[in-house]
Amino acid sequence: MSTGTLPRVNERLFFFDKEVIVVKVFSIFQLAEIRYACSLATFMVDIKVLRQEADKSSSISIKLLGGTDK
Repeated sequence: MSTGTLPRVNERLFFFDKEVIVVKVFSIFQLAEIRYACSLATFMVDIKVLRQEADKSSSISIKLLGGTDK
């Protein structure tokens, strides 16, 4: 989201490349409870990762940096 702009409840935004719906906003913590458009399960994210358009940029797994699986 733009600096100073809070998402609104029921607003459709993007979390990376997935469409999400804002369920609740916790402005004091700069967090939003969201759910994927195709799911009812909710989770919390920093509002700064929510966008008006999908983010199609490439990323790599943290495991490629040398972590070990236990």
